[in-house]
Amino acid sequence: MHVYPCRFAVLVAFTSALAWGQDQAARAPKKPDPGAMFAGPDRVDPQVAERGKKIFVPACGFCHGADAAGKSAPDLIRSQLVLHDEGGSLIGPVIHDGRPDRGMPAFPALTKEQIADIGAFLRSRKQATSNRFGYVIQGLLTGDAKAGKAYFDGEGKCSTCHSPEGDLAGIASRYEPVDLQRRFLTPGTSMMDMFMGKKGNPLPPARVNMKLPGGETVAGTLVRADEFNVELRDEAGWHRSFPREGAQVEIHDPLSFHREQLARYSDTDMHNVLAYLETLK
Repeated sequence: MHVYPCRFAVLVAFTSALAWGQDQAARAPKKPDPGAMFAGPDRVDPQVAERGKKIFVPACGFCHGADAAGKSAPDLIRSQLVLHDEGGSLIGPVIHDGRPDRGMPAFPALTKEQIADIGAFLRSRKQATSNRFGYVIQGLLTGDAKAGKAYFDGEGKCSTCHSPEGDLAGIASRYEPVDLQRRFLTPGTSMMDMFMGKKGNPLPPARVNMKLPGGETVAGTLVRADEFNVELRDEAGWHRSFPREGAQVEIHDPLSFHREQLARYSDTDMHNVLAYLETLK
């Protein structure tokens, strides 16, 4: 076979370029894995965790739940023993000998390798729980929308400021249920929103009116207030601070009711209100 020099040169150049590209791809930084970022250097091998799960579910899942989050027996994801376990060193004796005084049977037939796999599965569940970006939110919409509307119009007094035909029109189409619940419980942009770069409408500022002991009146946007001093930004934009002693202070915070209401909600109230808000599409 005869290869012309020019074609040979092209072939060599192409092969060199391909090799260089593969080398650069191998050297290129990998795309961050959120699971690995939150698990840290102790991230569990998924295959080992899967082996542990196949042992855990039939042996332990009936009492501890298939996801180890607890059932008739304790939640193992929150267990300090599991947290500090390494390769089954701590959970091994418990699994092998059981805890008869607490109704937990012994599993003496399990090998050290199998117990280590179970430990890896439990550690993977703990890491998955701590990974904010891996959450799958389920079970929020369990409330009664009719009861939620009754609370909204009645005991909750939400309708004194909000209207399903006004500011809340179509709100369920703009937010996912988990975000909608967070927003009506604690209005405003959350730290996670800011971390993720989400833009939100600024909250209406609290206003303060003061009558000082000498008779002078000042007003502006509240910066901070405690039992000793009040700080505000006046209409001219100046930052000013005054002692509370001897002064008459009126603070008008449009979100104060939300903050006070947070302590009054029952779990049922929160789920019912969310169910009602989810009908506003």
